[in-house]
This record gives sequence, structure tokens and C-alpha cells, in this order.
Amino acid sequence: MSYQKSSLLRFFPDGIIKQAAERFGTPLFLYSRELLEKQADSYIKAFAGTDTLFCYAMKANSTRGLCAVIAAKGFGADVVSGGELFRALRAGFPAEKIIFSGVGKTEDEIRYALRENILFINAESFEELRLIENVARSMGKKVRFSIRLNPDVDPHTHAYISTGKSGSKFGVSFDEAFEMYRYAAASGNFVPAGVHSHIGSQISSGGPYKTAEIRVAEFIDRLSSLGINPEYTDMGGGWGAAEGFEMKSPSELREAAEPFLRRGKKLILEPGRSIAAPCGILISRVLYRKRSGSRNYIITDGGMNDFLRPSLYGAEHPVYIPGKATGENYVGKTENMLCDIAGPVCESADFLARNVMLPPVEQGELAVLLSAGAYGISMSSNYNSRPRAAEVMIENGELKLLRRRETVQDIISAEVC
Repeated sequence: MSYQKSSLLRFFPDGIIKQAAERFGTPLFLYSRELLEKQADSYIKAFAGTDTLFCYAMKANSTRGLCAVIAAKGFGADVVSGGELFRALRAGFPAEKIIFSGVGKTEDEIRYALRENILFINAESFEELRLIENVARSMGKKVRFSIRLNPDVDPHTHAYISTGKSGSKFGVSFDEAFEMYRYAAASGNFVPAGVHSHIGSQISSGGPYKTAEIRVAEFIDRLSSLGINPEYTDMGGGWGAAEGFEMKSPSELREAAEPFLRRGKKLILEPGRSIAAPCGILISRVLYRKRSGSRNYIITDGGMNDFLRPSLYGAEHPVYIPGKATGENYVGKTENMLCDIAGPVCESADFLARNVMLPPVEQGELAVLLSAGAYGISMSSNYNSRPRAAEVMIENGELKLLRRRETVQDIISAEVC
């Protein structure tokens, strides 16, 4: 990975980065509302003229101040827990635009979703479908539901974010799904609202979607033989946004959706990371520099508990040092140094970047990790009893605090003895 001044940085001027760090401390998540809205608008523009509901994937970043901006665009929400459902409603997503996915919903979570009258629940196993039926019957309700299909399509991304291949814990086979819809039709407690599939994340072309959606469309035709005609077809999410860049237009997704649009189906998409990732950066401060064997380390106050993707997925996020020359000015210069950016957490896996070529970095300077708006704060933890970072948004050149920095008192607040 080389040191580059990404085009994303036009949304994060050096002066704002430094002001945010001085005012709110580090490590710090800083978001651009302008870029967040621009990413959301890309979906709206690409699917103009179609009957499409965008359900933002809350798992990418569920902070209320950020989600409220997306909700104001008319988006719904895709949630995978009762906690995310609570936060989606709190952020302003209408219940009638919320879908509940995930393989391990509890009885209490199902009851909560039915009580709030959300759009529908995605069932991912026969046993779950029966539990949903029992809960709905006990509440005297009919439940709007969908079944998540596993279309056995390889999106050729990281193994941890590929969810649509046979053998995955997600979804069910087409034959099992057919029997589940048949069972639901005979039950009397179900309304078949949709058919769902999701093949993975960080997908960079429409090809895998086309393959999956042709198979799903054929399944929908098969369902019609039972007199079952779901209103919605849910293509899932997973459209990629390369680290350091805005996402490319999702127009290829519209092309992949043609088998459904031709059948007159309402469409659902679940964008998450593609919207949130580019609009956020993680700002850390350089604590120390050291050399170990042949490796040069820059130790920062931000670590894997703040941003897990590099350790978990091997994700390579561009690094920027505010106030330093761009990478082009340093190409071939002897003062360039190959570095690892590591944090203070007591783990060898604690790094934010490896093998990055940087100009000279001094103690006290800032190190910025780009494309950190998704799966940053939402996957952060208190490991090593480290308080989680604050979150701030740039709005019209001003800084707005979305979430204050945690304290150690916050960490122990739930302990009762």
C-alpha cells in the first residue's frame, strides 16, 4: 500500500481534522454529512423511476446522528437484532420501512418486531419460521414474512463476508424455502410479503448479482404455482466501496434487478457499508516510534478495539498524515519509510495498517485512516478497558458532536457488585 492523498480528503480539510482532534480528543471518528448524503443520493438516482425501497443496513453504523440523515432521505432500515430495531426507530426510520434479518432471532426479538408492526421479518430456517408462527398466534397477529434464499453464488470476496454460497449459515436452499412457503400458506398466520437473498459484501461488479437474481426470479415463478405472489423482492446489499474512494454508481444493480422489475415486483436494497464507509475517517495521534527487527512501527492511541477491520479481515485502509506532502511528491524519495501503524492494545493483531509508505512522522502528529465510517464504531469494544471513541460530524463546515467519548465510569456502569 502506498501513501496517497485520497480524493475523499476534499471532504476532510486538514484544518477541520486538526480542529476536531484538539476539541474532542483522539481516537476520534469524524464524518462528513455532505459525503454521506452524496452516497445515499447515488442509490436514489440509479433507481429513479422504479418502485424501490432502500433499507439501510444498521450494522454498518447505527449511530443516531448518522442514521437520522439517511432516514431523512426516505430510506428504511435493515436490522439484525432487537437492539438495532430499537435504534432504527429512535433514529426516525418508520416501522413500516423496517425489515428484520439475521439467523438467530430470539422469541423476545420476534415479539418486539411484531409489536412494532415492521414491514416484514426474514426467516432463515424452518425452526425459526415455526417460532415466528407460535409468537404471532399468541399475540393474535398475522405476520408479514420473507424467507432468505441461499442462491449458492460466490461473490469472490473475503470468506468472512461471503454469505450466499452453499454451506453458509445464512439462508436456506431453494427446495427448503419452497416447503417453508408451502407450510406458511397452510398455517393461516402468515402473509408472504417478500423473497430475500444476500450474497455478501464488497462486491465490485453486477455479475454475481445477475446470477443470483436470475435464480431467485425463477424461484418466484415456481412460487406462483402455489398461488403465492410476494409483493417484494429483496436483493440484499453488499455493493462495494473500495477503501479510499467513493462507491461507483450502483447502476449495475439496477440492471441486475431487471428480472424482478419486469415481473412488476417492488424492490428492496440494503445498502450499508457503501454509504457509510467513505464518509468517515478515524483520527489517531502518534504516541511513539520504534523499530523491531526490520519493521518500523508507529504506535498510535487508536487500536483494534476502535477499528477492527484490518485485524479481522486484513482490510487495507489508506493512511494520511495531515499537513504532509502528498504521495506523488514523495515517490522515490529516500525519506519515505515503510511502516506499520499499530495501536496500544495488548495483542499482536492490534494494527490499523501494515506496510504503508509514509513521509517522516513525528510524535504528537495525527494519523488518519480513511473509509472508516462503516464497521468502525459499530464493531468497537472496550477491550483492555479502553473507552470507545467519540463521534463527530462535519455539517456546513462546523463540527457537531454525535456521541461523546466514553469514560471508565461508563464501562463499569452495568456492574452490580
